[in-house]
Amino acid sequence: MRISLKKYAQALSDSLHGEKDSAKVNERIENLLKLLVKRKQSKLVKQFTPAFFSEWMKKNGKVFCKVTVPYEINDSETKDLEKLLSDALNRKATIEVNVDENIIGGIKIEFEDYIIDGTVLTGLKTLKSQIVNA
Repeated sequence: MRISLKKYAQALSDSLHGEKDSAKVNERIENLLKLLVKRKQSKLVKQFTPAFFSEWMKKNGKVFCKVTVPYEINDSETKDLEKLLSDALNRKATIEVNVDENIIGGIKIEFEDYIIDGTVLTGLKTLKSQIVNA
């Protein structure tokens, strides 16, 4: 039976939660890597870091969000956005802001397995598709 990447990430996150001893942390990570090799799932190692990071953040009441906007936002706007996302998601949000002028306007927010796309570009693409298919 194959165990999913998410299950491995959850198991490691659970086993490391509250652990202060760095030797034990290293040992548990090493044991997981050995287990992946033994089960012929070593290809999962490359994908493991983001999955583990997401699970670790979730376990600690945090969420990491990638935010795409059409122009630079200042520190005050970034803090306001972090607070809004924290309140909406009921977890402490940490954000990475990316600027993409191609989205024209609006905002795109990506976190965990979700994408909230309120950009003008996506709206125009949707409108175009509806017109073409009408």
